[in-house]
Amino acid sequence: MRAAHLRAAARAALDTVYDPELDEPITDLGFVRSLTADDGRITARLRLPTSFCSPNFAYLMASDAKDALTALPGAREVTVLLDDHHDSDLINRGLAADAGYRGTFGHEAERDLEELREVFRRKAHTAALERALTALLRARPGLAEERLGEVVLGDLPDTTATRALLRRRAALGLGTAVADPALVDDEGRPFPPGEIPLRLRFARSVRISIDGNAHFCRGLLRTRYPDSAADQAPRSGDEGHPVDAAPAAHGTAPAGHPTTTRENIA
Repeated sequence: MRAAHLRAAARAALDTVYDPELDEPITDLGFVRSLTADDGRITARLRLPTSFCSPNFAYLMASDAKDALTALPGAREVTVLLDDHHDSDLINRGLAADAGYRGTFGHEAERDLEELREVFRRKAHTAALERALTALLRARPGLAEERLGEVVLGDLPDTTATRALLRRRAALGLGTAVADPALVDDEGRPFPPGEIPLRLRFARSVRISIDGNAHFCRGLLRTRYPDSAADQAPRSGDEGHPVDAAPAAHGTAPAGHPTTTRENIA
């Protein structure tokens, strides 16, 4: 594969790697510092908003990036390096040795990485659900919240928010057929009509938390690396939602929304 084609393929592969907490591609966030590809050798350097971003988040993104690049047909040798993090050396050694999460962090990684992924898949689904249903309520002012349980996926317009919801449902193994109910929990169970307003408010708080963190982390990255502004894509999928809450730092969470940090992964 020619160098230009391999680099384009590598960039597209990194587009599929998401920050688990912010639910955005690392490319859109500006986390890819550099990318080189030539003669089957690919090197990607990643950067994060602070040196103390949670190591498990950092490892997950770096590991996912290596997996995505290694899967490319033209890739013969893949190197992923995390720059300027307090655990850069540890993470980079683990990636180079293909040691895995537990092999990299040892006794500090008692919690399984797949369990961490599942936590954030559920949060992403909740936020995507709120975006899609709030957009529907705005488009149909006569629709009462209590009747959202009657809405099926086929009732949702073909928008970025709806497509994002379908992707999140698929990631959780939930149905994506047009006749499937739109408002379900992470196990695919519908809510009683009387609980729907409360559930929607909870979903909105989750979405606001994610939006706030994404806004804050983008700003932190630009402050730390002024040149990163050119690498950040405009936020997508919000369907007009403003960032309407004070954000928390990356790897932290508002009360009621526990996150996973280096101290509590055991």
